[in-house]
Amino acid sequence: MSHNKVKIGNATPDRVSELSVALGDLNNVSESTLQNGDYLIYNSTTSQWTNTTPSAVYTGVIFIGEGASQNYSGSGASGVSVGDDIEFYSSSVTNTISGATVTSSSNWISSITLPSGTFKLYAVAGLELTNSSGLLEYQWKSSSLVGTTGNCGYTNDLVGNPAVAVVSSGTYTLEIITATNVVAKASQTTRHSQRGYILIEEIRG
Repeated sequence: MSHNKVKIGNATPDRVSELSVALGDLNNVSESTLQNGDYLIYNSTTSQWTNTTPSAVYTGVIFIGEGASQNYSGSGASGVSVGDDIEFYSSSVTNTISGATVTSSSNWISSITLPSGTFKLYAVAGLELTNSSGLLEYQWKSSSLVGTTGNCGYTNDLVGNPAVAVVSSGTYTLEIITATNVVAKASQTTRHSQRGYILIEEIRG
Protein backbone atom coordinates (compact mmCIF):
# COMPACT_ATOMS: atom_id res chain seq x y z
CA MET A 1 0.00 0.00 0.00
CA SER A 2 1.20 3.51 -0.75
CA HIS A 3 1.20 4.66 2.86
CA ASN A 4 3.84 2.07 3.71
CA LYS A 5 6.30 3.69 1.29
CA VAL A 6 6.86 6.61 3.70
CA LYS A 7 10.18 6.33 5.57
CA ILE A 8 12.13 8.41 8.10
CA GLY A 9 15.75 7.52 7.66
CA ASN A 10 15.96 3.76 8.08
CA ALA A 11 12.64 3.50 9.91
CA THR A 12 9.65 2.19 7.99
CA PRO A 13 5.99 2.13 9.01
CA ASP A 14 4.34 -1.03 10.23
CA ARG A 15 1.19 -2.53 8.72
CA VAL A 16 -0.99 0.11 10.43
CA SER A 17 1.22 2.96 9.18
CA GLU A 18 2.86 3.67 12.55
CA LEU A 19 6.47 4.75 12.66
CA SER A 20 8.83 4.07 15.56
CA VAL A 21 11.93 6.18 14.97
CA ALA A 22 15.17 5.85 16.93
CA LEU A 23 17.99 8.40 16.79
CA GLY A 24 20.20 5.97 14.88
CA ASP A 25 17.55 5.57 12.16
CA LEU A 26 18.38 9.04 10.83
CA ASN A 27 20.65 8.83 7.79
CA ASN A 28 23.12 11.42 9.09
CA VAL A 29 23.42 10.01 12.63
CA SER A 30 25.92 7.29 13.55
CA GLU A 31 25.60 6.15 17.16
CA SER A 32 27.28 3.41 19.16
CA THR A 33 27.44 2.34 22.82
CA LEU A 34 25.31 5.18 24.17
CA GLN A 35 25.98 6.28 27.77
CA ASN A 36 24.26 8.71 30.12
CA GLY A 37 25.56 12.23 29.47
CA ASP A 38 26.63 11.62 25.86
CA TYR A 39 26.06 14.42 23.38
CA LEU A 40 26.04 14.65 19.56
CA ILE A 41 28.94 16.22 17.69
CA TYR A 42 29.10 16.87 13.95
CA ASN A 43 31.91 15.36 11.83
CA SER A 44 32.29 17.39 8.62
CA THR A 45 34.48 14.67 7.07
CA THR A 46 31.81 11.97 7.27
CA SER A 47 28.82 14.38 7.29
CA GLN A 48 27.56 12.43 10.28
CA TRP A 49 26.45 13.28 13.82
CA THR A 50 28.10 10.90 16.31
CA ASN A 51 27.65 10.42 20.03
CA THR A 52 30.55 11.55 22.21
CA THR A 53 31.23 11.17 25.91
CA PRO A 54 32.21 14.47 27.60
CA SER A 55 35.87 14.66 28.58
CA ALA A 56 34.95 16.17 31.96
CA VAL A 57 31.75 16.50 33.94
CA TYR A 58 31.04 18.81 36.86
CA THR A 59 29.29 16.56 39.37
CA GLY A 60 29.25 18.51 42.64
CA VAL A 61 29.70 22.06 43.88
CA ILE A 62 30.38 24.12 46.96
CA PHE A 63 29.13 27.70 46.96
CA ILE A 64 29.84 30.14 49.78
CA GLY A 65 28.48 33.68 49.62
CA GLU A 66 25.05 35.24 49.79
CA GLY A 67 25.43 39.00 49.43
CA ALA A 68 25.14 39.39 53.19
CA SER A 69 25.65 42.54 55.26
CA GLN A 70 28.03 41.28 57.92
CA ASN A 71 31.02 43.34 59.03
CA TYR A 72 34.31 41.58 58.37
CA SER A 73 35.47 42.96 61.71
CA GLY A 74 33.27 40.26 63.26
CA SER A 75 34.95 37.38 61.44
CA GLY A 76 37.40 34.99 63.03
CA ALA A 77 40.23 36.04 60.73
CA SER A 78 43.49 36.86 62.49
CA GLY A 79 44.01 40.04 60.45
CA VAL A 80 44.28 41.55 56.97
CA SER A 81 48.04 41.40 56.48
CA VAL A 82 50.23 39.27 54.22
CA GLY A 83 50.02 35.65 55.38
CA ASP A 84 46.58 36.00 56.96
CA ASP A 85 43.73 33.84 55.67
CA ILE A 86 40.54 35.45 54.36
CA GLU A 87 37.25 34.18 55.75
CA PHE A 88 33.93 34.17 53.87
CA TYR A 89 30.41 34.63 55.24
CA SER A 90 27.48 32.34 54.50
CA SER A 91 24.59 31.31 56.73
CA SER A 92 23.65 28.52 54.30
CA VAL A 93 26.52 26.87 52.44
CA THR A 94 25.72 24.85 49.32
CA ASN A 95 27.77 21.64 49.43
CA THR A 96 26.96 18.76 47.07
CA ILE A 97 30.49 17.29 46.97
CA SER A 98 30.39 13.97 48.81
CA GLY A 99 33.05 13.84 51.54
CA ALA A 100 33.83 17.56 51.47
CA THR A 101 33.67 19.54 54.72
CA VAL A 102 33.48 23.26 55.40
CA THR A 103 34.99 24.67 58.61
CA SER A 104 33.20 27.70 60.03
CA SER A 105 32.46 29.65 63.18
CA SER A 106 29.47 31.99 63.48
CA ASN A 107 28.88 31.48 59.73
CA TRP A 108 32.37 32.70 58.83
CA ILE A 109 34.08 30.00 56.74
CA SER A 110 37.80 29.61 57.28
CA SER A 111 38.71 26.49 55.26
CA ILE A 112 37.41 23.77 52.99
CA THR A 113 38.58 20.14 53.07
CA LEU A 114 38.18 18.19 49.83
CA PRO A 115 38.15 14.39 49.37
CA SER A 116 40.02 12.40 46.74
CA GLY A 117 39.31 13.77 43.27
CA THR A 118 39.91 16.79 41.04
CA PHE A 119 38.41 20.18 41.81
CA LYS A 120 38.37 23.68 40.34
CA LEU A 121 38.48 26.46 42.96
CA TYR A 122 37.38 30.07 42.48
CA ALA A 123 37.45 32.84 45.09
CA VAL A 124 36.69 36.56 44.99
CA ALA A 125 37.51 38.74 48.01
CA GLY A 126 36.30 42.27 48.68
CA LEU A 127 38.19 43.56 51.72
CA GLU A 128 38.15 47.34 51.93
CA LEU A 129 41.12 49.57 51.13
CA THR A 130 41.92 53.03 52.46
CA ASN A 131 42.58 54.76 49.12
CA SER A 132 42.90 54.29 45.35
CA SER A 133 46.53 53.20 45.59
CA GLY A 134 45.58 50.27 47.78
CA LEU A 135 45.79 46.67 46.55
CA LEU A 136 44.76 43.31 47.95
CA GLU A 137 46.07 40.14 46.31
CA TYR A 138 45.25 36.61 47.40
CA GLN A 139 45.85 32.99 46.41
CA TRP A 140 44.60 29.52 47.30
CA LYS A 141 46.80 27.58 49.70
CA SER A 142 47.09 24.04 51.04
CA SER A 143 50.62 23.04 52.01
CA SER A 144 51.78 25.72 49.56
CA LEU A 145 50.27 28.42 47.35
CA VAL A 146 48.51 27.11 44.23
CA GLY A 147 46.83 28.55 41.15
CA THR A 148 46.46 32.11 39.93
CA THR A 149 46.43 35.33 41.95
CA GLY A 150 43.17 37.17 42.53
CA ASN A 151 42.98 40.83 43.48
CA CYS A 152 40.67 43.70 44.37
CA GLY A 153 41.03 47.47 44.42
CA TYR A 154 39.60 50.52 46.15
CA THR A 155 36.26 50.87 44.34
CA ASN A 156 33.53 48.25 44.06
CA ASP A 157 34.02 47.83 40.32
CA LEU A 158 37.53 46.56 41.09
CA VAL A 159 36.18 43.61 43.09
CA GLY A 160 35.80 40.46 41.01
CA ASN A 161 39.17 39.23 39.74
CA PRO A 162 39.20 35.66 41.13
CA ALA A 163 41.93 33.41 42.40
CA VAL A 164 41.60 30.12 40.49
CA ALA A 165 43.23 26.73 41.03
CA VAL A 166 42.75 23.11 39.94
CA VAL A 167 43.57 20.85 42.86
CA SER A 168 43.18 17.39 44.38
CA SER A 169 42.34 16.38 47.94
CA GLY A 170 43.42 18.55 50.88
CA THR A 171 42.43 21.42 53.13
CA TYR A 172 42.38 24.81 51.41
CA THR A 173 42.36 28.41 52.60
CA LEU A 174 42.63 31.73 50.80
CA GLU A 175 45.80 33.56 51.82
CA ILE A 176 46.64 37.25 51.47
CA ILE A 177 49.87 37.67 49.50
CA THR A 178 49.81 41.46 49.00
CA ALA A 179 48.19 43.99 51.36
CA THR A 180 48.76 47.63 50.50
CA ASN A 181 46.64 50.27 52.29
CA VAL A 182 44.10 47.74 53.54
CA VAL A 183 41.60 48.96 56.14
CA ALA A 184 42.38 47.42 59.54
CA LYS A 185 40.29 44.36 60.38
CA ALA A 186 38.62 46.15 63.30
CA SER A 187 37.31 48.81 60.88
CA GLN A 188 36.30 46.52 57.99
CA THR A 189 32.57 46.72 57.22
CA THR A 190 30.30 44.84 54.79
CA ARG A 191 31.91 44.99 51.34
CA HIS A 192 33.54 41.56 51.61
CA SER A 193 30.42 39.73 52.83
CA GLN A 194 28.37 41.46 50.12
CA ARG A 195 30.73 40.82 47.20
CA GLY A 196 33.04 37.98 48.22
CA TYR A 197 32.36 34.35 47.34
CA ILE A 198 33.88 30.90 46.90
CA LEU A 199 32.86 28.44 44.18
CA ILE A 200 34.30 24.92 44.01
CA GLU A 201 33.43 22.49 41.20
CA GLU A 202 34.14 18.78 41.30
CA ILE A 203 35.48 17.49 37.97
CA ARG A 204 35.17 13.89 36.85
CA GLY A 205 36.66 12.78 33.57
